[in-house]
Amino acid sequence: MASAARWLDGATPSDLPMAVAQILGPDGTVVGAGFLVAENLLVTCAHVVRAAGSGPRGRVLVTFPRVTGADLLEGHVEQWRETEEEDVAFVRLPETPTGTWVLPLGSAESCSGHEVRSFGFAAQAAQGGHLGKATVADLLKASPVGRERLQLTEANDLTTGFSGAPVLDETTSLVIGMFSEITAPDQYERGQGIAYATPTQVLRGIVPALAEHEVCPYRGLEPFTAAHSRWFKGRDKAVEQVLANLAGERRLTLLLGPSGSGKSSLIQAGVLPALAEGRLRGSESWLPVLTRPRKDLLTEIERAGLPGARHDGLMAAADRRLASEPDRRRVLLVIDQFEELLVQSADGRLREFLAVIDEITTVADSDSELSVILVMRDDFYPQLAASAGSLLEAATPGLLNVPGTLGRKDLCDIIVEPAENVGLHFQQGLPEQIISDILEANPEAVISRQAPVTVLPLLEMTLTELWRQRKDGYLTHEAYQRIGAVGGSLTAWCEKALKELSPDQQDIAKNVLTSLVRPADTQRRIPPVRAQVPLDELRGLAAGAGSAPDDDVDAVIATLARRRIITTTQTLRDRDRPDAPPEPVAELIHDALIRDWGRLRKWVSEEHEFHEWLERTRERQLRWAKKRDPGDLLAGTALADSNRLSRGRGLPKDIADFLTASRQRQEAIAQRRRRLITVLAALLVLALLAGAVAFRQWRATVAEREAALSRQLAVESGTLINVNPELSSLLAVQAYRTSHTTEALSSLRTDAHLPLGRRLLGHTKAVNAVAFHGRTLASGSSDGTVRVWDTATGKTRTRLTGLYGEVNAVAFSPDGRTIATGSSYSAWLWDAAGGKARTPLTGHTDTVFSAVFSPDGRTVATASADGTARLWDATTGKPGPKLTGHTDTVFSAVFSPDGRTVATASADGTARL
Repeated sequence: MASAARWLDGATPSDLPMAVAQILGPDGTVVGAGFLVAENLLVTCAHVVRAAGSGPRGRVLVTFPRVTGADLLEGHVEQWRETEEEDVAFVRLPETPTGTWVLPLGSAESCSGHEVRSFGFAAQAAQGGHLGKATVADLLKASPVGRERLQLTEANDLTTGFSGAPVLDETTSLVIGMFSEITAPDQYERGQGIAYATPTQVLRGIVPALAEHEVCPYRGLEPFTAAHSRWFKGRDKAVEQVLANLAGERRLTLLLGPSGSGKSSLIQAGVLPALAEGRLRGSESWLPVLTRPRKDLLTEIERAGLPGARHDGLMAAADRRLASEPDRRRVLLVIDQFEELLVQSADGRLREFLAVIDEITTVADSDSELSVILVMRDDFYPQLAASAGSLLEAATPGLLNVPGTLGRKDLCDIIVEPAENVGLHFQQGLPEQIISDILEANPEAVISRQAPVTVLPLLEMTLTELWRQRKDGYLTHEAYQRIGAVGGSLTAWCEKALKELSPDQQDIAKNVLTSLVRPADTQRRIPPVRAQVPLDELRGLAAGAGSAPDDDVDAVIATLARRRIITTTQTLRDRDRPDAPPEPVAELIHDALIRDWGRLRKWVSEEHEFHEWLERTRERQLRWAKKRDPGDLLAGTALADSNRLSRGRGLPKDIADFLTASRQRQEAIAQRRRRLITVLAALLVLALLAGAVAFRQWRATVAEREAALSRQLAVESGTLINVNPELSSLLAVQAYRTSHTTEALSSLRTDAHLPLGRRLLGHTKAVNAVAFHGRTLASGSSDGTVRVWDTATGKTRTRLTGLYGEVNAVAFSPDGRTIATGSSYSAWLWDAAGGKARTPLTGHTDTVFSAVFSPDGRTVATASADGTARLWDATTGKPGPKLTGHTDTVFSAVFSPDGRTVATASADGTARL
């Protein structure tokens, strides 16, 4: 039996006969009709029950002629209103036959002009009944002279035998009344085609438990399906694009679009109904097969209507299906949400993934009567290119992108036309306000006057909320502001659902919702997407380690499902057990929740590490469960991370068992390691004892050898004490370090009494001259350099370079800031601190052997092998008097203490003043 809700989701007017029963008289003749309004409850006219020979609390025979096995049910009359009153009888059946429908009841208000249909059992028609049509004139309110009735016109099809039949509004697919009487024409044959029905409001007045079903022409976050095609508006351009691609006889179409662009709705409510109407030549005979990958694409394809696809291939399965239905000419396989398959390839099921890709790629190059449409989020395009390049290459000729924008007319059609279809109205200016808000929310849209197509989920949610808060058949500005306009509708809807929960239940809701999001994989460039999770597993994840009460968990899941934030469905537990009972799974209603609901986005970010770990661990657990290879169990850092991340968490039973097995194996390994360590420790103690003995023997031998070497070094130190004191000291120290012998100690004490001295190392040739100034020493060398030393540390402060030949003389000025040098053919003044050349003293024609400053530092005297001595201005370097008279090399020049006299010494055997 299909419920009233199921009728709204998937039934069509052609299913109406399965809801209508015949009321039989005692002799088996048909006296009228009745229809199901609730489980086991049928309604008909009181005058029909009277015609069947029964009455209040009586028995009546019922049969459903269009339903197999629904013959001769005996019902009991529960509620009764006489013919002179409402003319209604409710009959309780012993059961509701399988295959029948419970019809949803709407309201007869505001239905004027709507076309209606019914199904009854006129005597002149076929024995199984026939359809009748009419038009609603208006609802006639109750008055002192008559009961409330619904007047129908153009009702010539509705004759005797339709009494008690339903009046189905073709606009809303809801029952708005029960056919009760027809009028007889007057003497001029006027008044034909007029009939009356009892409004559903009267039926609910008798049985208040009967729910009023009202059709919402908007879908919130759910996709439009073929059953909702009459409300799928504003996408004509996109539909034509897909139809044009199919008209080109391309076997493979890849439809790409961003999340929230309405791809699923475009195919189900736009393309498939257009094909069924024959928009393409012969397309009315195409057989659509609609599926999605979920956990196993080939299994889902088989379930959708192509059995044998896994073992025989897609084309063979399609050919077999067409052979069984000769009136069908082509199979159109639509694989929605194809990105789910790419996520599975990232999970490590590469072989299965490649097999499916090969199957689909083969179709593209075939001449079979099979066409395939792949519907995929465009942000998975790089992953498709990387994982299935051959498929992308085959699909490229048929690659389509959902138009990325919606114009003002598109938006207006989406907003207004569905409401008009069910008799609703917008307050003046509201559609324009909604469109303006959509365009102003996007800076680019303000300029282009084109809204991004991804606004559709928010728009549909807004319109759905406006419908829920409608007033007197109008969608209002007040409700629009109350729900937060377009931008706040989704958030407001979701937050409203959370407010129905207690604080503890909101924590459970966080666990539920984040468990239904597969975390982003940045390495593979996979964004966060919805995930299907078995309900039993979801309950475990939601409860947490604190084991929240089952009632709370179920209440949270029920609230989220009722609010259409999550949805539940059935999927096969195991492809290897196709006869196993279906396993209930849950998932988010739409990816737009992940993108546009700020709270969920924050929760997903907070829980990212845990769910990323859970995904990795699940892959490893599946390998371990399949092969039971201990190497697949967690250990070391991986197990430590798992213990940390799973602490305080609820886990699915298979994951918890996997962690337990990993811990047990780790503990077993640790125990074996401890036993091994104990054995090794014992062996090590024995080895150490043996080694200690050997070590003592070896150490004694080494000590003797070191003592002999120490004595030898002490003797050598003693022999060098007067020749090379520095080397003697070093040998004494090394002797004592080698071994503390008496000889080494004596040698060390002897060298300790030597005067302190330091060697200044750095020149590479002979040092010819030195000069002190305080703690600074300058040295000139035949290597052509002058070094300035710190006498306290023995380190070079500055190095004077650029001199030619040997440096024979160095001298500090009295203030220590300037150094004078004499070398082959030149004399120079230098900056003592920086080591930079200051002034050349040019004039000598041969080697300069002496340079000296006057006591006041203003004058420099030099002596040269050219037989002269010269005086120079120490500041400017300008030459002063030239001292001549010597006949050979002048080796030295020196100032008197008062600086007034210069003395020179020469190789000619004389000294001069």
